[in-house]
Amino acid sequence: MPQSLHIFQKDLRHLWPETLVGILLLAAFAWSAPYKGIASPYAGYAAILDAFLHILIPLAWLVIISRLIHDEPLVGDRQFWTSRPYHWAKLLLAKLLYLVVFIYLPFLLMQVYLLKHAGLYPTTVMPALLHNLLLLTVVLIIPIAAIAAVTTTFARLLLSVLGGLIYVLILVAVSGYLSLDHMLPPHINGIAAALLILLPASALVFQYYTRRTSIARLMLVGAPILAVLLFFLTPATALIRSGYPAIPTAGGPRLTPFPLPPNPNQSGKLRLGPHDTVQVGLPFRVEGVDRETDYLIQGIALTLDGPNGVHYVSPYVSSIFGSGQINATPFTLLAVSLPLSVFNQIRNSPVDLHLSLATQHLRSGATSTWNSTSQPFDIPGHGRCSFSADDPDAAPICNFPFDTPRLLYLNTEVAQDCTLPGGPHLSAHQVLGGAPTTLNFDPIVAVRLEPSTGSPQRQGHLCVGTRLNFLQDTEVGNARLEIDDKQILLEPLAARIPVVHNEAQPEPIPGIPQ
Repeated sequence: MPQSLHIFQKDLRHLWPETLVGILLLAAFAWSAPYKGIASPYAGYAAILDAFLHILIPLAWLVIISRLIHDEPLVGDRQFWTSRPYHWAKLLLAKLLYLVVFIYLPFLLMQVYLLKHAGLYPTTVMPALLHNLLLLTVVLIIPIAAIAAVTTTFARLLLSVLGGLIYVLILVAVSGYLSLDHMLPPHINGIAAALLILLPASALVFQYYTRRTSIARLMLVGAPILAVLLFFLTPATALIRSGYPAIPTAGGPRLTPFPLPPNPNQSGKLRLGPHDTVQVGLPFRVEGVDRETDYLIQGIALTLDGPNGVHYVSPYVSSIFGSGQINATPFTLLAVSLPLSVFNQIRNSPVDLHLSLATQHLRSGATSTWNSTSQPFDIPGHGRCSFSADDPDAAPICNFPFDTPRLLYLNTEVAQDCTLPGGPHLSAHQVLGGAPTTLNFDPIVAVRLEPSTGSPQRQGHLCVGTRLNFLQDTEVGNARLEIDDKQILLEPLAARIPVVHNEAQPEPIPGIPQ
């Protein structure tokens, strides 16, 4: 029998109680997850159990990985297994095989079961399933296994994990504060994630190969620091300009400065943003954009030239307020931020501005029409929706695998009373936008179809048999738009705190003491 399988069988004999508990916890999660958010007498209990299982399952994996690696300890020079014909690569392969069989495979089967139970098709979302396993590897498995390889006991492993979490949170908080609102260069997240995978994984393999614990520990401690340094040392502006090619003047949108009102309101104190910055909203007229095109603003860089040699160049910062979008509407508001010290130098003087907008170019696809039926019905994005059998006025719940499609628009009609077929119908809209995918134990994302008419006084219900018109934007690519605004006064455009006027005191009534 190959040595790796021999070690695998030995680990199973030693670890079967912990492994069984981990599998039972996943089975409990598979039972409880479908009851969340539905009209069921078990819904409350299922929600409580679900919250506990989100904690207990990672703890069970922590115990399994600790026992698995500490069964052949790597720290020190008196390990029993070094006197036996164990090869480090076969030993490591046996541990990886155990993780695949008793953590990855049960986790994958649980998610496939939940997808099938929700009426979805796991084979159509296999990339999302594999991506979720990758996130599991990055977030939990590799860090825990690497820390277990440089510790001797479970208690030290637990303390090291807690210390590592605090250490990473401190680094994230400090770097986030220093780079607040800065736009990330293209692909920087992927590079940082690769670094956080490769260094801990390399430390794990290095420890099995050499058992030089001090160096392996330095590799683990250095991984988050290198990720932070990568962010700060990267020439962000150059990478952003390279990753967002300039839009040709003839084929792109045209933004021209909007004339300011003759007597702008300048009451109230300046509203300061992070690091004592002043937020300024610049109004522009939009031309040259058709109804099928959107430019989502990812970041804005500003170059300012004012009197007395004032010159300021900002990094690319994320869009702060305003629409953050350039489309067929005739007007948009672009948000920029200036240090208070710079703003005070030019607040009463006209300045020349040059704006560089890093945008994501989107184009609307063809409209697809779907019918809502009393039976479960499909919608775009691999979603499956169903009306409640107990409450005919309740909005249908749609289940999506892992996340909803990005920028999916719904246009339909609603009625104030679904029991009256000839009753008045109102046009309604809803935007179904998916957040970036994170590690999910439950692969089902439930969304209610509740299109709004835009008027609080005239709302309605989505009825069975209504036609649903979906429109989804597709990504064309990144694009950069350059705009000049000459001789503009920024003082009236700065964000301010509204002045609150005290209510007038009532006049005294004669004969009544005040």
